[in-house]
Amino acid sequence: MGDVLQLALFADRIGLNVASLLTIGFALHAALGVVERDAFWRLRSLGFLAGAGVLVFAGLRLLILNAQMGDGTVLFDPELFPLSWIALGPSTMAMGVGAVAGVAGVIVGSRILAGIGASILAVGFGLTGHSQGLADPGLAPMAVAAHAFIAGFWVVAPITLYPAALLRDDVLLARLKRFSVIAMAAIPLLLLLGVWLAFVLAGGVAPLFGSIYGWLLLAKLAAGLAAMGMGALNKQVVTTRIERDPAKGRRWLRLTLAFEAILFATALLAVSAATTIAGPGE
Repeated sequence: MGDVLQLALFADRIGLNVASLLTIGFALHAALGVVERDAFWRLRSLGFLAGAGVLVFAGLRLLILNAQMGDGTVLFDPELFPLSWIALGPSTMAMGVGAVAGVAGVIVGSRILAGIGASILAVGFGLTGHSQGLADPGLAPMAVAAHAFIAGFWVVAPITLYPAALLRDDVLLARLKRFSVIAMAAIPLLLLLGVWLAFVLAGGVAPLFGSIYGWLLLAKLAAGLAAMGMGALNKQVVTTRIERDPAKGRRWLRLTLAFEAILFATALLAVSAATTIAGPGE
């Protein structure tokens, strides 16, 4: 039964990571003007599904922990649930409130509410995972929160920047340029935070390069670096192609965004495995 619960935890962690980052990303693209206010309606259904996913997967995480604390045969043990809530309650509440506020901001067209929701959700995300298990967490939980905040902004790019047929060339170019202005400052910081967190969570250079946990963190970093390269290509080459030859530029953009989506999926699988199946010291 323990193996089943471990696999359930892995699947739940993938779902929670994906739903959280998508919710943060949609809210931030609305809050920061990457997507125009009159186009918020296109994000509403996606944002609602992502936000609902946060609530569902965060709730399941509580139940799985509750089962792990017992004999593993029941998901809800009322006697053990208070202990599960002590462990995960604050992060679950923060993620829930952030998800609801972020999605509400997108639905009602409030950039301020969307930004606040994304921030709260990122803080809740920072209260989960192995940063909480460090002997002295220090700044690690807030670094995880900042990492998730920026990662969410980046992860939804293949969706909001996708050159759909209904999206005019001038609107697409404006989105690409607004995204690039923010990404140029934020994404290098994201990778620096990722490197620092990898060393801190793994426990140093030797564990980082000499354990399954460390290799998974390195795989996530490698995927991030590759995606950063694709983003640079979009900014330096693809955007110019769209300006000069929109049809050809759109084909290039579809291709590069598809590669970015694959790299994001790889990074999410690696970090989900690192925080569930593997772990520090394994």
